Amino acid sequence: MGAAYRQAALVMLGLGVTLPIFLAPGHVNGPRLGDLALLLALPLVGVEWRRMTSVMKAAGAAAVFFLTVTLLLHASRVGERLNASDAAFWFRWIASAGVAPAVASLILRDTARRRLLFAAILIGAAGHLATYGLRLLVGLEALQGVGLASPRAVVTTASTQVRITTLAEHPNAAMAMIGLAVPAGVILAGRRWAARPTTLAGGGLAILGFVSTLSRGGMLAAVMAVLARIVVGWRWRERARPLGVVLAVCVLAAGLSAIQTGWFDIDGGRFAGRFDRAALEENLAGRVATWGRTVDLVLERPMGAGWSSADEMGAFRALSVSHNGYLFMARTVGLIAALIMLGLHLWSAARLDALAPLSVYLLTTLFTEDLTQGAGFVFLSCLVGALAWRRPVAP
Repeated sequence: MGAAYRQAALVMLGLGVTLPIFLAPGHVNGPRLGDLALLLALPLVGVEWRRMTSVMKAAGAAAVFFLTVTLLLHASRVGERLNASDAAFWFRWIASAGVAPAVASLILRDTARRRLLFAAILIGAAGHLATYGLRLLVGLEALQGVGLASPRAVVTTASTQVRITTLAEHPNAAMAMIGLAVPAGVILAGRRWAARPTTLAGGGLAILGFVSTLSRGGMLAAVMAVLARIVVGWRWRERARPLGVVLAVCVLAAGLSAIQTGWFDIDGGRFAGRFDRAALEENLAGRVATWGRTVDLVLERPMGAGWSSADEMGAFRALSVSHNGYLFMARTVGLIAALIMLGLHLWSAARLDALAPLSVYLLTTLFTEDLTQGAGFVFLSCLVGALAWRRPVAP
């Protein structure tokens, strides 16, 4: 039973990161698969406790204690009971802080369990991309009615740039989840990663995700994960595999040729608009203004202001957007927690081992979007933070 439970918990956690299903109708911040996965994984802390290192135990306990005290301080300051959104937000952080060290200990000790987790992430990304077809077949309203699509899942249009989200809430969030197929794929591939099926599958999923969402940040993160894997290969003195590189180039060239010859109906104007210089400058200016506004809010409340939903903020809806996961965490959970998390993520990436592509991908996505609110990326942030204490893992 113990082995079966560990496997089930890892599969649920992996799927919960990338597959956005079981969304509560009418609740933007409602429970979903990632929340259910965290509930299932809570007993894993007790199951793995004896096998965890002293550092992992101390880190997890300290994180849970700090987050619980922060929650109590916020609740006492507000003087009201937590609503459903508050409870879901804080549950995600506290549960993830406890579960992540146990999961990190398990996947570092057991290679097969590590492969199981990343295989679930890869499969979840493929399933996430497949929800485009489900939306077209059934209709978005029908899916929202039964809780299988977020109320904010829409087709957004800016000029000629049609950006299609999945059952998730926003194109950028959708691409961040789908793009996780790239680090998962290269980690599963091992040493001969360049031409392995998991690598090619991860890259293909990321490209298809970008075609629909036009999310530059998610695609950049996928590219950074591949570059990180190349650096890891140099670090571990892997032999170059010319045939693998040639195969990857041929697959890419075949895809481009298919597009040019009209096998696929691709509107080039959509892509050109996303990389237009004037549009990029305008977008960057907006991001800088948003970051500055969030920094001001953090300086006013360095211990964090807790969760604030869009409905609660009313006319100040824009204040709930940070376009940066670490700034969002500083505004909600507190500056100290955000700085510690950023430091652990940088430390984890600096290991330059088999798990470095995941750390680099997470760093890139969190710097481009405020993803530290959904259960999947909250857990992933805590997991990468816990993995910072690892010894380097050979590819």
